[in-house]
Amino acid sequence: MGRKKFKTKSNFSEAQVEADVAMYLGWCTPLDDQPFRLLDINEQETGADKKFDAIVPIYIQFKKSDSLEEWHNPKKLPIMSPLQSIRKFRYEKELADSPTLYFQLREKAKNALDFQHNVLYYNNKPPKSYGIYVAPLTLNKKEYYDDLCCGPRFFSDPWMWRRQNIHDGRHPSAWASHFDIQPFLRKHISIIPHEIVSDSNHFYAFSEMGDDVSWHSPTVINGGPFRLSDFMSRRIREIFSEEQPLTSVDEALSVATSVLNELNIDSAGILNGDNSFDRLRSYGRWLHEKFSIRQMMLCINKEGIQEIRSDLQR
Repeated sequence: MGRKKFKTKSNFSEAQVEADVAMYLGWCTPLDDQPFRLLDINEQETGADKKFDAIVPIYIQFKKSDSLEEWHNPKKLPIMSPLQSIRKFRYEKELADSPTLYFQLREKAKNALDFQHNVLYYNNKPPKSYGIYVAPLTLNKKEYYDDLCCGPRFFSDPWMWRRQNIHDGRHPSAWASHFDIQPFLRKHISIIPHEIVSDSNHFYAFSEMGDDVSWHSPTVINGGPFRLSDFMSRRIREIFSEEQPLTSVDEALSVATSVLNELNIDSAGILNGDNSFDRLRSYGRWLHEKFSIRQMMLCINKEGIQEIRSDLQR
């Protein structure tokens, strides 16, 4: 009698997840009169360097999730595979495991200077830039696309379907709430790489609710909530906060330069462009080509943000 199947593979691809999430993040950008917007590396935004004078790069590695059934037999197996060890660890730590979703780190590409995971880790330098993994919290393709397509898409204002709950579109809590309530963003986990690796035999595991995140070799990752909606709403709240200074384009570019230095790569042939904004975008294109890490940029107009900050203090 064969061994019982304990894992289920998703029929998504990383490329599908990347295309859908990147499209959606660009689609839920504010209207033209708002003091910030999300800019995708692939968008041809002319004059963006003149409209925006602060920026927060967000570097994303998109993953697809597979699942594991909960651990029913606490007895030690003769040979403990990595996936079985995930099940056993989550059982012992009483983490949500019915089922457990997970993804493995990508193997080091041929001729690559470092693991993709480490490059993502190097790019996570808050508040100047952020590096995250993003993966769906479902294996069901129909459910995934129902959330992607919910509400009246292709309107100039993607929040029109919840307009009755929005009183002031310029208020930071309103825009942060916009990201909080979006079903599609809530159905993705966002995990910040937390340590350097020397091989790809590591896994992030998490619940279908986007919590109880664990890392193998085993430890529990603290610091949630971890949903993509939570990550984006935190970034929006931060740019309206007086407590955190806005990051200049030159400061964001300095992170890119430090990553290239870490990899022992000459930045002269990569950071191309007439200004810091263009050079940062050229870094994003290089990063996507070499490591499949997507660059999204939260572009900010300081004058517009300061007007809102002043209004809030009155």
